[in-house]
Amino acid sequence: MREVQSLGIVITDPRQMISTCKRRFSAALGVVGGTSVLRRLLSQMAHAGVQRTMVLARETLGEIAGELGGGLDGMELCLRALPRPNAGRLVDAATTNEIAHVDGAVLVFTENLVIDFDVIDRLLRSQDRNIAVVSKTQARRSLRVLADDALRLTAILPDRPPSQVHSSADSYLVGVYKFDPAFVRAIARNRRHRTHDDLEFFEAALGIHGHPIQIMCAEPQRVSMVNDAVDLAAANFAFRSSSDQPLTAERTGY
Repeated sequence: MREVQSLGIVITDPRQMISTCKRRFSAALGVVGGTSVLRRLLSQMAHAGVQRTMVLARETLGEIAGELGGGLDGMELCLRALPRPNAGRLVDAATTNEIAHVDGAVLVFTENLVIDFDVIDRLLRSQDRNIAVVSKTQARRSLRVLADDALRLTAILPDRPPSQVHSSADSYLVGVYKFDPAFVRAIARNRRHRTHDDLEFFEAALGIHGHPIQIMCAEPQRVSMVNDAVDLAAANFAFRSSSDQPLTAERTGY
């Protein structure tokens, strides 16, 4: 396999469905501004200059295989199913063989996201080699993040019960990351026997002091998770006039 400067990894679960009064479909195929959530993200990465992207579907390819007909703006695109249904999203992404052929940044997306192009562009242009994007607004299925004054990630904790008062200093992972390939390989060497859990991934990551993780804050309206019909409607409202990237018919294939 040829060396690439940048690799995108999108982890999605085709079994996660959205039901509306008219139809039922995979959350990754929810349409925002005329383009599916998945296709929009892939187009944005291609526009940002990512050379190769892997779409990793948890357990089954489902309906999303028909959404990916080929490359985008010259970006190589491939699709495969993750064999273990209960595997942690970051662990599986981090231990794929393709990491060995990457010389630059590895972008990882673990949620069905509608995101401003500027966030992706900032990740690629940043001098920091390992970044976790966070938001001050708690998102479902996220992990709570603590960082120091230098925006260096210091701890990742499970969500606290909703009844507890949250500290204003807390942030939450939104499922967007930039990793250095050497950092990813170091985690793989340190955690050969793992339970495939995202929290365990960060437990190992924070113990590797030569590869610190910085946090990048994104305003809630810049990154939206789409997991149900309410999320989909909210994303369409929030991004209805977005001009962060020209998603033309030529680029998206729509």
